[in-house]
Amino acid sequence: MEIATLPRLLTLSAVCERTGLSRSALYREFSNPRSKDGVVRENPKGRLRVTHIGRSIRVKESDLCAFIEALSN
Repeated sequence: MEIATLPRLLTLSAVCERTGLSRSALYREFSNPRSKDGVVRENPKGRLRVTHIGRSIRVKESDLCAFIEALSN
C-alpha cells in the first residue's frame, strides 16, 4: 500500500524568505491573481501559480521550485 502525501502549501511570507523577493514583486509574478470582486483572472506575464484558500494565498512547493528554476534561467 502506498501512502500519498498532500502537496505542501507555503504562505506568502515563506515564499518571500525563500526567494528574497518583496511581497509586491511576488504579486506581479502571480499567473492567476484574484480581482477585488473575487474573480480569478489570468496574468499572461505571471510565472508563479498560487492557490486561493478563502482570502488567503498559498503556493505549492512544486510550483515554487519551478518558479525559482525559471528565475535562474
